[in-house]
Amino acid sequence: MSNKVVLFGDLMSQPTRAVLWFMILNKIPYEFRLISIGKMEQRSKEFEKICPFKKLPVIQYENQTLFESHTILRWLSQQFKLPQYYDYNDLNNRCKVDMYLDWHHLGLRKATAGLFFQKFILPKFGKPESVDMVKDAEFNIPKAFKEIESIFLLNGKNNYLIGENVTIADFSCYCEINQLEALSFDFTPYPTLTNWMERMKQLEGFKESHKIIHKIASQPKL
Repeated sequence: MSNKVVLFGDLMSQPTRAVLWFMILNKIPYEFRLISIGKMEQRSKEFEKICPFKKLPVIQYENQTLFESHTILRWLSQQFKLPQYYDYNDLNNRCKVDMYLDWHHLGLRKATAGLFFQKFILPKFGKPESVDMVKDAEFNIPKAFKEIESIFLLNGKNNYLIGENVTIADFSCYCEINQLEALSFDFTPYPTLTNWMERMKQLEGFKESHKIIHKIASQPKL
């Protein structure tokens, strides 16, 4: 195994972007190995030997293989002694971060990733979108954004999701939301959310980890 963290992923994957961004920001030595979603490489027999779930991202370090991005972010924080992002010595703080991470998949990701998949990924494969799934996502995204603004950002009282300092929750959340820029999503009804997004963009590693999604977002819309 490498003495660097080996990250298997694709920058089209929101969780991959979160993990890469976190490592760049904290100067964690890493090696990136592309597993192309477009070529369905994550479903190959070879990759299944690394991750039986056939999902991204995956990391390897020394004799350890880990998947699931939230587990990876928790592990990176502890392995590389970065308690400011996930304080393993402070139960209350840690549970606040976990509270967001537990909410994330059904509270936000189901809708945002669902809309991105229907509106961007399916057309790339020549498949039609599901009208019902698009309607469901478009209904639930505003609800999720309002909950982030009111429950986590406290309508602007918090600079970040858990308080005044950025945590692993912010990386996961931002990477999920940012992909909607490729769909020309209108964020103007959510000023507290957009202010938080602007703060996140100032963190080192943002541009490198989001270069693919930003290239897509900058392309002319048909």
